[in-house]
Amino acid sequence: MHPSDEPRPAAAPHRDPTEWGRLVESLDIASIFVVIGSWLGPKLRAEASVEDLWQETLWCSWRDREQHEWRNLSAWRTWLLSIARNRVRDAGRTAGRTKRGGDHTIASFSLLAERESVSSMLPPGSTTPSRVAGFRERARAMEIALEGLDPELRTIVHLRLFEEVPMREVAEQLGLPLSTAKERLLRGVTRYRHRLRQMLGSDDDHEVGR
Repeated sequence: MHPSDEPRPAAAPHRDPTEWGRLVESLDIASIFVVIGSWLGPKLRAEASVEDLWQETLWCSWRDREQHEWRNLSAWRTWLLSIARNRVRDAGRTAGRTKRGGDHTIASFSLLAERESVSSMLPPGSTTPSRVAGFRERARAMEIALEGLDPELRTIVHLRLFEEVPMREVAEQLGLPLSTAKERLLRGVTRYRHRLRQMLGSDDDHEVGR
């Protein structure tokens, strides 16, 4: 076969504006809201909203899409979370400077959106405000279900189910044998999903979180 006749690899979907909306919607965005909220903590949540930070994350990921080499959806989600973590850190630094009387030098997504339309900053099909409200409500149910777990189970469920930390890394972070970590994860996930199912009033596993 002549080199020019070989099939060209499909474009990475995260760089394709026609695929962008479908890719974002395929994420469990409510679970990402839970992760971002846990990084913010109660004090910083009064200064920055999870929804704005998520929109900033999407904007940054689209702007910097050439920096990410597509492997799969899970890897892209991990990359998005790394961007979100940096946005949370920026929000924390900005809040600290503001309290000390310093200048506010980091523009939030809401401020950027006042200068140019959201549609011009992100590809078509990005999450709409009404859907964001639904994700926020679902995320709150997830947070309540997590808060109902014993601390030793809550931490392991959060790390593995929401942040998608590999099981061996979870065990190392918590200083546990791998077998013990797996047993706690099983107990925690079972209780978490049962609680969330009760709250959402659904028997469909798709409705009870990750």
